Amino acid sequence: MKNIKKRTTISDIAAHLGIHKTTVSRALKDSSSISKALSLKIKKAAKELNYIPNRAAQSLSIQNNKTIALLLPSFGNNVFNDVVSGVKAVADELGYALMIGDSTYSELGEERIVESYIQQAVSGFILTSSRHTDETIRMLKTSDAPVAEIMDMSESTFDINYGVNHFNAAKEMTDYLVNVKGRKKIAFCSLLLDWRAVLRKRGWEQALHNAQLQDDMCLQSRADASFQAGAELLVESLHKWPDLDALFFVSDELAAGAVMECNRRGIKPGKDIDICGFNDLSFAKAIYPSLTTVSTPRREMAELATRSLISIIEGKSVSETSKVFPYHIKLRETA
Repeated sequence: MKNIKKRTTISDIAAHLGIHKTTVSRALKDSSSISKALSLKIKKAAKELNYIPNRAAQSLSIQNNKTIALLLPSFGNNVFNDVVSGVKAVADELGYALMIGDSTYSELGEERIVESYIQQAVSGFILTSSRHTDETIRMLKTSDAPVAEIMDMSESTFDINYGVNHFNAAKEMTDYLVNVKGRKKIAFCSLLLDWRAVLRKRGWEQALHNAQLQDDMCLQSRADASFQAGAELLVESLHKWPDLDALFFVSDELAAGAVMECNRRGIKPGKDIDICGFNDLSFAKAIYPSLTTVSTPRREMAELATRSLISIIEGKSVSETSKVFPYHIKLRETA
């Protein structure tokens, strides 16, 4: 059978020139956000590649309305405060409005928000999760809006991915407890929330497996991240495993709650039992005793992602579209 020649698309022109499809789309619609020189270059390439506009698709395309959509798993999780601050600071500086959605740790919730924001013709998306429904990925891939994923490393093929290796961070913290502190009975306390908690749990498991130590002492709570939930997890852990000598919590809120409960019960964190958290939130140094935790550069990550996203929106080049940010183990009094 004779091959039928594929119709040239905006994506073909973008790939030919090494630029983003959003830039091509806006140049072909004479958007003022694209420089005259680049616009002429794009139109010349379109002519050479025999591009014929799809009028039906054109009617759904967008101009740059200078609005960014930031999708969070939860408004109530303090870990995202630095993300919101970083995105807003750069958006304000560069003259972009910010819309924020809360998926309540639900992939279907994220899908509904993405669909709504595409209908509102946002200029770009910043996602703080790397787990999406197939429909969410399809909608984002076929929209004109570029997409940045932040917080953890992803195998998706969106435009930007900046994150931290949560598996390695949790493994290194657990290795410290085993090899430096000599702890043998280390439990992991988590919440039934997002993919990053799963990655941290896997890092903890790998470190214990490598050390030939028990790797099934894990408790999960359905509560929100809070001091109270951390206190309850401490009590349950000590009841279940009385000889426990270390606790690794998936978040600082939980770890801080456990420290407070230890103080109330006359247990000395860092001596009787080691306690570690994750994220290095602002109170981690302030509580007594101060909390050993993993520090992640959330604001720096958010700021760079926003600058890079806006560069793509405006047809500018981005030098680094994928970046693994460093984490730091913050050794303090609780371990």
